[in-house]
Amino acid sequence: MPRPRKEGRLRMDTDLRIPVTSEQKALIAEATSDEPEGMAAWARAVLLRAAREKLSPLTKERSTQATACFT
Repeated sequence: MPRPRKEGRLRMDTDLRIPVTSEQKALIAEATSDEPEGMAAWARAVLLRAAREKLSPLTKERSTQATACFT
């Protein structure tokens, strides 16, 4: 019996393939061995957090520039 489909925003519909060496994969697998959601969920969270942090200064800078245009 298949599991029920996830709803809306929880449904992952695109893969992100990242080439790694066997040593890198083993290191990640060991680090995520106790993760209840598994390696993919852990990697997703790490990558999304890093992307948001990297873009955060840009977002703040754009917001400041936009505010300055209206004052």
